[in-house]
Amino acid sequence: MHRNGPSGKLAPVEPTHITTAQQIWRRLVLLGIYAIAMGLLEAICVIYLRRLLPVETNHPIPAMEHLRVEVIREACTIVMLLAVAWLSGVNFRSRVACFFYAFGLWDILYYVGLRWLSGWPGGLLEWDCLFLIPKPWYGPVLAPVLISVYFALACWWLHACEVRGKPMRFSMVMVLSQLAAFVAWYWSFVKDADHISKHGFSAVAYSWALLVIGAVIGIAGLWLATRTPRPATAMAPAVAD
Repeated sequence: MHRNGPSGKLAPVEPTHITTAQQIWRRLVLLGIYAIAMGLLEAICVIYLRRLLPVETNHPIPAMEHLRVEVIREACTIVMLLAVAWLSGVNFRSRVACFFYAFGLWDILYYVGLRWLSGWPGGLLEWDCLFLIPKPWYGPVLAPVLISVYFALACWWLHACEVRGKPMRFSMVMVLSQLAAFVAWYWSFVKDADHISKHGFSAVAYSWALLVIGAVIGIAGLWLATRTPRPATAMAPAVAD
């Protein structure tokens, strides 16, 4: 391909750099390493914070105003994940996928780090305060771990479609299915929040049905997105690694 140069002669045009499959998978590996390190680092930070703040995993959580530092810490982790996901992806689809991939690995390695460094949790069915924004989320450790596995696998699936030149279609049905899955999971974690904040974890039971419903809706939405793929295209241009 050529264009007119200053002298009026045809000059060669530099080819547009195309992101290769190898570069995409390398970015996912590097993003995974970042998320793993972030999860272990946050586990260490939480161990320190629980030494400083009157917070016990299996006791009522103090009022939100007493945990401002925890809320800021959690908000910062989300901002960090968003930033690194934006840098790792090559288009909007892959950036969304990279965020949830990093989120999933971070969340799993957070609990692995806590278990390794402090001996807690004693089991996957042990309850924890999972998140504080916009209100406390509570549930057994296994629940967020399973959701995080879904996030990570869905991201790899999306990138595999991207590499094959058949990118997953972000249709309204697909987006709404993922939002519906999130709502089901969110409600499963916060529906007993007021009771737990006042009385602890006694007399509460996690709604595994809501977790399963959310998973079924989410997986169905992804499946439908792969059944109606976008037209095959070359992978988005990106700056060479």
